[in-house]
Amino acid sequence: MSNQAELDQLANAELERLQRQLRSLQLELRALLDYKTKQVKKQNHLISGLQKEHQLLVTEIITLEGGTHAKKSVVKEKNLSTLQFHEADVQRNLQTERINLWELEGHIKKIEKEINGLRKLEVPDSCYKDTICKVQKSVVKLENRLDVVNKKCSDVLTENSKLRDVINHMLQDRAKFNDMWQIMVTQYNEGKKYIMDLIDQSTLAYDQREELCNKLQLLKDRSENDKLMHIQEMREMQRRLEHDAKLQKFFDIKGQKRQNPELEQREINKKIAQKEAFEKQLEDYRGIIDRMKDLYKEPDTAKLATQFKRQEEENFALFNYVNELSSEVEVLNDTTQELTDEIERQKADLLEKEIKQKTESLEYLSEQLEKGKSQNNAAKEKAEIFDKRLHEMLMGIWEIFKQLACDDAPILNVLSSKTSMTSHNVKLFIGVIEKRINMTISTVHIDESSNTILAKKDRVPKFNVKESAKRKK
Repeated sequence: MSNQAELDQLANAELERLQRQLRSLQLELRALLDYKTKQVKKQNHLISGLQKEHQLLVTEIITLEGGTHAKKSVVKEKNLSTLQFHEADVQRNLQTERINLWELEGHIKKIEKEINGLRKLEVPDSCYKDTICKVQKSVVKLENRLDVVNKKCSDVLTENSKLRDVINHMLQDRAKFNDMWQIMVTQYNEGKKYIMDLIDQSTLAYDQREELCNKLQLLKDRSENDKLMHIQEMREMQRRLEHDAKLQKFFDIKGQKRQNPELEQREINKKIAQKEAFEKQLEDYRGIIDRMKDLYKEPDTAKLATQFKRQEEENFALFNYVNELSSEVEVLNDTTQELTDEIERQKADLLEKEIKQKTESLEYLSEQLEKGKSQNNAAKEKAEIFDKRLHEMLMGIWEIFKQLACDDAPILNVLSSKTSMTSHNVKLFIGVIEKRINMTISTVHIDESSNTILAKKDRVPKFNVKESAKRKK
């Protein structure tokens, strides 16, 4: 029941809340409708005012178009259109006139230029005589130049022959130098190989010496250790001898008989005890012998003793044999040591001799190498001087080749595309230069007909200025 009452209360509360919300929404809707109605009224009022203004403007436009002003504007428009067409015609005529004037000015300027050119072509008598004198002087100058060129050409030919001889001599010197250089290079390589062999031998000898020194040091250390052990053993033996001497002295003192009955009785008892001990030991030995008989299955004691004696003799013989072998080993060690010392001494002498010989040979080779280097440097300097002189000669020949404007077709036929001058193809260039000089000498001739002077009537130009101007028009 309580739950039902609570549900009813909640439902009533929710209903009241919804009713309040409905009333608030109705109030808001009413206010909104009032506002919209007022706004619509204002807009209708504005629309009606604008419509009235539109009617007034339309009536004014109609009155203006239907009056005297409309007729005046139509007349003015017609006048303006006619004036515009007239102005366009005038502009076209003006443009055509300007084009005609420009063409006429161009023709006038062209005719003036032709007249000026014809005036310049007229040559007076004084100028003609001056030109003749100048031509004669130039002919004389050219003859003198030709004579000078011929002399220079002969000088150049003689110089070329001398240069050719010098070049041949230099080529021979270069060949000799190359041969000497090759011989020196082979000698240098042989000396270098010999030096490398000496270095290898010296390194091998040094390694052997180091190894032998290490072995000698090991032997010295071993001998030192043996010496120390021997000293230690000798000290131990000396100590034992001293101890034995003290014991012997003590036993000698103790072995003296004393007159003492108690001591004698004690000695007698001691002897009896020793006798009993000996008897007991004898019984033990007999038991051991019996066990040995049982073990070896030999009932006879004499045979067993002889067998043990024989075994003892064999052992003693082996001991003697071992001692003999040890003595022989010591003797062999001594002889081996002597031989090793002798070998070391001989090796040291031999190594000293080899080192001395190698040092002498190295000094000799170093002297020979220095001499070879000095000779090589001198030969290089001479070769550089010869190359420089050869380059200068080649450049001079090339300058002569270019100044004479020689034809390089034969050289191109021989050398394909490479036309640079070298010591191998210089003879080709010299041959071309000789041909060019001989050709110039053979083709230089002075024609007498070139000195003839034209007559005055032949110098008058055969044309009319007016006719030429008309033709150009």
